[in-house]
Amino acid sequence: MRTHKTTEHEIDAESRAAIEALLGECFPGYPARDHFKQLPHFRYLVRDGDTLVAHAGVEHRMIRNAGVPLRIFGIVDLCVAARARSRGCASRLLAEIEATARAAGVDAILLFADDPRLYLANGYQRVPGDARWLMIHEHESLGAAEKHVAETMVKTLSAEPWREGTLDLLGHLY
Repeated sequence: MRTHKTTEHEIDAESRAAIEALLGECFPGYPARDHFKQLPHFRYLVRDGDTLVAHAGVEHRMIRNAGVPLRIFGIVDLCVAARARSRGCASRLLAEIEATARAAGVDAILLFADDPRLYLANGYQRVPGDARWLMIHEHESLGAAEKHVAETMVKTLSAEPWREGTLDLLGHLY
């Protein structure tokens, strides 16, 4: 298996179709497209031969954690095809994302996970709390939301600690 990191604007139509198919396979009810709310800044694509078997989108943005601005990478739609699971692919993706984040001077990696086991095994912490974000549905802004989010996972990479308090995503929930 080989992993390729690519910026969003470099993805061709064939790869977009493969991403859409993989997301549909891994996330039942996922919209019929290659992204959920917004396009990520870059993606990691893992292929076994010519077949896409894993994907992770990454957003690079500023957030406010309890009033303190932080540079983060947000992981979006990390998934592995059923036929490629249990081979360490997801953990390798997380390690590659972390290496890129550290090289870029990112303070933390943030994601939202219904099933935290993979992330806990890779050094992430569950940090439930109040969050604020821009609500988007089907490419339309609906306003701001603020509520408790239990699925928040974070891995701090800098000396800047994660603080209890409102997490302001300064954009959409990914």
